[in-house]
Amino acid sequence: MVTKLEIQKHLKYLKNGASKKFFELFNNFDEEDLYDRKNFTGHITASGTIIHIPTREVLLLHHKTLDKWHIPGGHVDLDDDSLFGAASREVEEETGLTAEQLIPINLIKNKPYCVEINSHPIPRNEKKNEDRHYHHDFRFVFAYTGNKQIHIDLDESLDYKWLSIDDPYLQEIMTAPETLDLMLLEGLENYEQSVRQVRHNDYLVTPLASYLFRLGQLHYNRGNLENAEEMFRRSISAYEDTYDDEYETPPSILAACWNLATIYEETNRHFQGSQALEKGLKFAKEFAHLDENFFTEVSKFSERIESARQSTGQL
Repeated sequence: MVTKLEIQKHLKYLKNGASKKFFELFNNFDEEDLYDRKNFTGHITASGTIIHIPTREVLLLHHKTLDKWHIPGGHVDLDDDSLFGAASREVEEETGLTAEQLIPINLIKNKPYCVEINSHPIPRNEKKNEDRHYHHDFRFVFAYTGNKQIHIDLDESLDYKWLSIDDPYLQEIMTAPETLDLMLLEGLENYEQSVRQVRHNDYLVTPLASYLFRLGQLHYNRGNLENAEEMFRRSISAYEDTYDDEYETPPSILAACWNLATIYEETNRHFQGSQALEKGLKFAKEFAHLDENFFTEVSKFSERIESARQSTGQL
């Protein structure tokens, strides 16, 4: 059973605090009653915000009973040994995604903590004879890099969809979704540091580099060139710091070099632009030794470098 002591640890590291209604529940009920779904004062639930790193989208399920889109999650069972364990179990039951496929975010002293306690009303259910009550939802965040086609539990949900972090609907069902980007970057950096300690120079695909590239694209499309430049530079650096073998590469590393060169050229820093293109050409040649599809990338970078040299008189 999840103890009150564990709950207090989550409260200690919670940035936005908890609602008055939650504390009324926490202070007036014993541990078993905190999770009892027949406690119509309210009860504690656990869920997982799953963010697809390549697309920067959040997974939502269409709840059968409530007829609303929500993040995966549900009731805490008495045999759950932690709130994180309850959230992970619910995520796997509802989405089929296992702990091995997900990267927990917001680790403190190597333990995952919830990012918010979202207190929201649940309407009366006539079929189950359940009164209106509150769910005090302990929400954890997971990064996911796999296939967006998943296998949901059709007994629980009608459908699923992936929604951009910036979508207004998330403002309605989450507390401060705009903080997710910073949280993810910090979490992915910590994740890659821990993996590197275990695997050293072994093969490692770097989700951090991929997410930084995604943010760079977002800022560039919005005209925030300074932020885009920072994200693309950090993406290239993250790739170089974490990826030492040559078996495979996220294509974003070449696109980051290409886009960074574009920003340098647009801001009249042609020498830095040429350096970014040369780095991209170096990567493309390395990858072409293993995969002939990258010969096209070699040609693209070579042609652009030649064109840049002619336009700036560097013959």
